[in-house]
Amino acid sequence: MGSIFELSVVKCARSKGSDSGTSTTFDVTKFGAIGNGKTDDAKAFTSAWEAACNKGLGTSKITVPSGKTFLVSAIKFAGPCKSRSITFEILGTIVAVPKQAWGKGGGDGDAWILFHQVQGLSVVGNGKGVFDGQGASWWPRERKNDSPTALRFSHCDNLSVSGLKHMNSQKNHISINGCNHANISNLHITAPGTSPNTDGIDISSSTNLSIQDCVMATGDDCIAINGGTSGVKISRITCGPGHGISIGSLGKNGKHEEVERILVENCTFIKTQNGVRIKSWQGGAGFAKNITFSNINLESADNPIIIDQYYCPHKTCDTKDGAVKVSGVKYIGVRGTTVAKDATIDLKCSKTVPCTDIEFSNINIKSVGGHADSAKAKCTNAQGTARSCTPPIHCVKT
Repeated sequence: MGSIFELSVVKCARSKGSDSGTSTTFDVTKFGAIGNGKTDDAKAFTSAWEAACNKGLGTSKITVPSGKTFLVSAIKFAGPCKSRSITFEILGTIVAVPKQAWGKGGGDGDAWILFHQVQGLSVVGNGKGVFDGQGASWWPRERKNDSPTALRFSHCDNLSVSGLKHMNSQKNHISINGCNHANISNLHITAPGTSPNTDGIDISSSTNLSIQDCVMATGDDCIAINGGTSGVKISRITCGPGHGISIGSLGKNGKHEEVERILVENCTFIKTQNGVRIKSWQGGAGFAKNITFSNINLESADNPIIIDQYYCPHKTCDTKDGAVKVSGVKYIGVRGTTVAKDATIDLKCSKTVPCTDIEFSNINIKSVGGHADSAKAKCTNAQGTARSCTPPIHCVKT
């Protein structure tokens, strides 16, 4: 079995001539997985992956059976595979090794479970499967930024993830990087509201994604969309607690970043720190454009609508002229209640690269909790239009 916390990496190469009409199921317990929550089952998981990936079938399935808890150290499931598509079915619970085991053979990368260059991958839980990152052992150290993402998909085209419960990630629960065409649905993601950087889904350099019908309660953004991302549709997400849904942050350290064609619709924010947010650093370059937030419901959410081109989480920040250009942003049918102590709508746009073509229509946000003065809009360097809005938005310039 080797070291109990040995990092497992399996690489598979695609070949021609696979049998497109057959399928085989590979049960991890048949490869030695015990599922007692104490013995590291990573080697059994990677052996099952090797068999499924190298089989040369049209489709392959790996199954993690119900009724068991599988302790798993860091794994990299690498392709490309001979199978045209692989389904990874999780019916039991997969638990990460705690922080004290990491670095002792339990993992040395930035992800607990990584799928890399696997095409046609489906990770499904049928409402039963659980990923438990045991993040509490990591959170006190999070400021050092050395915590791993719980589940990362890297360069996996035609990806599907559904029917899973994700809890207590070390850092991000799910990261999607360099993926084209992905469908994410019916996930339940939870971590304490005080847990640091436990984003629900973090997206970067990816195109043509659909995320729908998920419940997310975390200590950071429910969904964060970063540079190089386009063509994302987010719908029917219940978010809270957490920091809301964010575009960015973009342009850190002068970086050129691009985000476009983003639709967020029919989502509910419950007691979140923010609602819908676009944030970028001073000195950056690129653009965030063609973004629509439609039919958004707020329940005692703080900071409902924010564009912040002066984003800086540090105590002091340098003043820089450049900025990521923000344009073509629509807020349509945003309604509900806020506990904001300052402004309900707050647009802080760059003096040198102002926000343009910002559209507000059918906005109805009311203050609760005795902060009546916060029911107002504040804008700097923002150009656009406003129609049928409560509070009134007189600060955008036409």
